[in-house]
Amino acid sequence: MRPWRVGRRPAGWSLVAAGGLVIAGSLRAARTTDLSSPDRLVTSGPYALSRNPMYVGWALAHLGIGLATGAGWTLATLPAVGLWIHRDVVREENRLQASFGDEYERYSERVGRYLPRR
Repeated sequence: MRPWRVGRRPAGWSLVAAGGLVIAGSLRAARTTDLSSPDRLVTSGPYALSRNPMYVGWALAHLGIGLATGAGWTLATLPAVGLWIHRDVVREENRLQASFGDEYERYSERVGRYLPRR
């Protein structure tokens, strides 16, 4: 048995669970806002650490499923999924900048696009 395979499944399912928790926390933080056309900027919960926590959660889950199941196609498609997510994020951020102006500018200076800033 290859040593890396021993922890692959638990690590994968842990990433799926972490992704699910990030997504659930994001939905909870934004529960009073229509995310397709927001009337306020959501900056609490996971949004205090990442401007795009739902996408981060989906990416974690995607990676986790690939590791847990050993489905090579899932891991092979991760770069394409990442590019697709990034394209959508840039479009969304442009809309948010247009809608919320200086408030969004301050938020984006304080909070990282995907990962927390130090």
